[in-house]
Amino acid sequence: MLKANLYFDNINFYKYLPQTNCKQCGFNNCLNFLKKMRTDERLEPEVCPQLSVNMAYAFNIALNAHKVIPEIELMQLPIPGKPGLIEINMPDENSPLLISGNSELTQLVLSAIFTTTIKPFYVLFLDTRGDTVDMAVIHKTFTAEGIKNGIENSRLLNMVGHREMVIPGFAGSLEEEIKQVTGWNVNIGPLCCGELPLYFGEDWVRP
Repeated sequence: MLKANLYFDNINFYKYLPQTNCKQCGFNNCLNFLKKMRTDERLEPEVCPQLSVNMAYAFNIALNAHKVIPEIELMQLPIPGKPGLIEINMPDENSPLLISGNSELTQLVLSAIFTTTIKPFYVLFLDTRGDTVDMAVIHKTFTAEGIKNGIENSRLLNMVGHREMVIPGFAGSLEEEIKQVTGWNVNIGPLCCGELPLYFGEDWVRP
């Protein structure tokens, strides 16, 4: 089976470490600690005394994202899932909004990673005709206008008390255009959804 590239190798673990090189973990610096964690499952993030309980848990999930997320066969053609807004873990007006495409592959991967937390989210799946976000940006099925329409056609404006969204890293080139078209603040998220626990860090609470 040819496997889809889920970009696990693009997770930037190092930027989430304290980077103080305090040596309390038993290694000369944070980079060596990280290298050992990535090759030896017996070394746990909790060994770093500067990582909080939640951050250590987020590291554990991200380091094992390939186990949390099922293997997915490389698709020959896009398979669309249902577009629109979904709610994860009973979000409220302060919960973050994630934007993604309606690829069935993307929805499966995100569903798997969301099982590792009780953090609430809104997720707006744009109609990208089933394209994953990396391809949707190329094919122009993931657009600022599409996000604006998705927000207006959902109940979001009445559900959230903020105007801030997180877009996938692959759509980072659209940041300014999305800001101008929607009037919302835009944060650029990671390339790999396996990095989401680290991206949200302290808020990625264990179920």
